[in-house]
Amino acid sequence: MEIQGTSEDRTWKEKLTSLPGRIKSSSATKLAEVKPRLNAMSMKASGNLRSNPTKWAGIAAGAGLGVGLIGRFLHHRAHHRRMPAVVIIEAAC
Repeated sequence: MEIQGTSEDRTWKEKLTSLPGRIKSSSATKLAEVKPRLNAMSMKASGNLRSNPTKWAGIAAGAGLGVGLIGRFLHHRAHHRRMPAVVIIEAAC
């Protein structure tokens, strides 16, 4: 059964079912190979974040402090620059 409609209207599963058999089977095989690795990576990342929340809070606080200090320095530098009172431009003709 072929699904009619524009490609924007169809979901990725509907698009996958409309592919020829060889392409569909290789796509499913590749997806089956990648899925466990992605699952393991996401579990490891979430476990790492949950295992030591004080470390991540410290990193976030330090980054915020650093960004604040840099912004303060740049603001001070931009508004308190020494500008010459008189500029003399000579022209030789």
